[in-house]
Amino acid sequence: MIRLEQVVKRYGDFEALRGVSLEVDKGQVVTLLGPSGCGKTTLLRTVNRLIEPSAGTVRIGGRDVRELDEVELRRGIGYVIQSIGLFPHMSVLENVAVVPRLLNWSKPQREARAQEMLAMVGLEPRTYAGRYPRELSGGQAQRVGLARALAADPPVLLLDEPFGAVDPPTREHLQDEFMRLQSQLKKTVLFVTHDLDEAVKISDRICLMNSGQVEQYDAPETLLRNPKTPFVQAFLGPSRTLLRLSRVALDGLMEPPDGHHPKATIPHTATAREAFSALLAYGCRSLGVTDEAGQLVGLVRLEALLAEASEEP
Repeated sequence: MIRLEQVVKRYGDFEALRGVSLEVDKGQVVTLLGPSGCGKTTLLRTVNRLIEPSAGTVRIGGRDVRELDEVELRRGIGYVIQSIGLFPHMSVLENVAVVPRLLNWSKPQREARAQEMLAMVGLEPRTYAGRYPRELSGGQAQRVGLARALAADPPVLLLDEPFGAVDPPTREHLQDEFMRLQSQLKKTVLFVTHDLDEAVKISDRICLMNSGQVEQYDAPETLLRNPKTPFVQAFLGPSRTLLRLSRVALDGLMEPPDGHHPKATIPHTATAREAFSALLAYGCRSLGVTDEAGQLVGLVRLEALLAEASEEP
């Protein structure tokens, strides 16, 4: 769906991008991860031509973006940035309906779509449609920004640190909402972040960048289990073991109940990392695992989690 071929961006003698090649399949969430100044945002903006590469090619759906009218190109791509960029003189409903209006949708059609998108991102239209950006919290404004990006149903989303300006609990909730939406909508997403936990949580694949180049491009589990360069290993740090557990489901680690009532339980939808944290919090060596009805369906033991955490590639 998105293909970057040997993309270079020069500013005088400085190369911000040094021959980056990357492919994002349809329906994937690919995160551009790395330290400040590594080229993440520069690369993202070559896709919607906010930045023109000095060399190389960017394609969407097989078409070179340089062959497309840049205004039409951008109207077909949802774009969300950290500062959100809501129009302060427009209501929430009007902000969400901006792109449909530019596409000449009828007023009833675009208002219905805006209300639908607000509901989808968890903002009750009757409560929020008539408000103005100054009346929103940071998390609510980010939701409006996401609703606006989705309003015209673009196949591609570009998200540049979209949750970076909110507090940690709100950020985690927005990540959960984004994952819920993506499970329904299956957009092709390029997502910029410098936050490793966020990248591991939301991504199908992670592109770890350093000094304008790709250091490693892999699924989160592969990246965490098998860092390929010293830079990748240093960037991931000692927390990579726990992060890897956050991608492991409990199903393969459970054993049948042993007839004893466990001291604590955890839902079967939890991750191995959440189970490990619960074991530490409760000071026990095993947890009961429950189904949707709260019925005990198995046990997960500390030894199983430690074995999974220490497993070598």
